[in-house]
Amino acid sequence: MTENVVSFEEKRLERLDGTIFGSTAEESKIAPIGSQIEFAKRELETVQAYIDLAYAGTITVTMNDCGEPPPPQQPFAHLGSILSNYEQVLFDRIAELEYEQEMLSSPTDDGGY
Repeated sequence: MTENVVSFEEKRLERLDGTIFGSTAEESKIAPIGSQIEFAKRELETVQAYIDLAYAGTITVTMNDCGEPPPPQQPFAHLGSILSNYEQVLFDRIAELEYEQEMLSSPTDDGGY
C-alpha cells in the first residue's frame, strides 16, 4: 500500500518537469484550457439548476404588520433573469475555450491560402 504514496515534493517536481500538463508547449497550453472548460461546464450545470428553481419555485411571505404580501413570483423572476444572463455568459465562454482548444490541437496548415 505504501508504494502508492507520493510526496508533495515529488508532485511539485513533476509539475516543474512538465510531466503532469504535458511535455510540449502545445500540451502545456491545452491542459489548462480543458480544465477551464470542465469548470465552466460544472458551473453551467449549477446555474441551470438554480434557474429551474427560480422559475418553478414559490415563496410564502407572511407580513409582520398583516399587510399585503408582494406577488410570490416577482423576486424569483428577477433572480431567474440574472441567472439566465450568467448562463449565456457561460455558454459563450465555453464556446470560446473550445474554439481555442481546437485551434491549439489542430495542426497548422501551411499550404493554404
